[in-house]
Amino acid sequence: MEHTKNLLLQVMIILIPVFFYSMYLTNRHQFIETKRQKLIFSFLATITLVLCMSFPIYSDVNERNDLRFVALMIGIFYGGGYATGIVLTIILLLYRWYFGGAGFYSTAYEVLFFLPMFFLAYPRFIQQDRAGRMKLTWMITSGMSLTYILVDFEMDFFNQTLQEILTICVATIVTVSLIETLRENAQLHMEAQQAEKYKILGELASSFAHEVRNPMQTNRGFLQLLLQSPISETYKRYVQICIEEVDRTNDVITEYLSLAKPEADTKESVDVCQKIQTVVKILYVYALERKVSIDVRLPEQECAILGHPQKVKQAFLNIIKNGIEAMPQGGAVSICVKQESQHVMIQILDEGVGMNEDEVKRLGQPFYSLKEKGTGIGLMVSYRIIDSLHGKITVQSQKGKGTTFTIRFPLHNCKNIIAIN
Repeated sequence: MEHTKNLLLQVMIILIPVFFYSMYLTNRHQFIETKRQKLIFSFLATITLVLCMSFPIYSDVNERNDLRFVALMIGIFYGGGYATGIVLTIILLLYRWYFGGAGFYSTAYEVLFFLPMFFLAYPRFIQQDRAGRMKLTWMITSGMSLTYILVDFEMDFFNQTLQEILTICVATIVTVSLIETLRENAQLHMEAQQAEKYKILGELASSFAHEVRNPMQTNRGFLQLLLQSPISETYKRYVQICIEEVDRTNDVITEYLSLAKPEADTKESVDVCQKIQTVVKILYVYALERKVSIDVRLPEQECAILGHPQKVKQAFLNIIKNGIEAMPQGGAVSICVKQESQHVMIQILDEGVGMNEDEVKRLGQPFYSLKEKGTGIGLMVSYRIIDSLHGKITVQSQKGKGTTFTIRFPLHNCKNIIAIN
């Protein structure tokens, strides 16, 4: 009875990060993977690890059985990977050394066996969707369970070891399932908020954009006539400035209208490499004027996605153009396209002014722009297009060192052809 009670206590300890993680996500207006979020989860995993070892299932001088390695695995997978794993391992070994006994050495051997397994699985874990993560976690847990069976089979197997194995499996699967559910719900909540913003903006745009554009075109026409009339060079310069401002206003209206346009029902295969090349040709002169070079690296095979050709081009155009404008003193924009197992990844890296964490979080929100004359609509449209094509976009940036946009789309079709350079 005491053994079963201790097992249940271990399960409750393992679930501690889930409860606090749930409270953290509930108080967030949006779900974004950040260093702060991973640091919080690493701290929770550390507390869990210490509590697991403080209240073991059973213990003697040479042996203390608990779910420490489950806490270690969860901490590595959700708390930031290798650095978190090393810190948690050091804490685990030091705390076990504090209790003393020959069991410290068996714990060290277990660390040498399990830690490389967790580190090898981590890169694959972060690339998987929810189902893939659950499957990978189940495979690792099965490996841990098999190890305990081989080691403890001579003991009271059916009364103790089997119960501990079942506890490891249940605690791990339930914890990962709850964390994934929390992340998924937070993501859906964020997407629902964004969809509501887009809906409001779309209705607003369709209400007045056309009415504003008509008189603007009329004004531009008369300004064009005035420019051709015999007036002084000073007034011609003033008129030219007016025409440029009218054109800029017209561009803003066009971006607003793109929010109001309904999505096309039909989609087709779009070659990402071809669209990147088209956008680079369009922006070549624009970049040259700003002393910015564009470096493009494409794979040898075609990477096709399912989408709308013009919208895909528009999404890339807005992001790359923002990268060019982020370097007022010149620099380089690097574009890299890679084919992953089920996705095509596009990385757009600039050497611009960079952003802090709060600024990165606000990217894609309505009317948010870091440019002096920017509206934020272009980037918001890009985010909306990427989301509508079931793509994911992540941003990494550092003040003074530049920004990297990473976009992933599901692959639609791959043909082994050589890309045009």
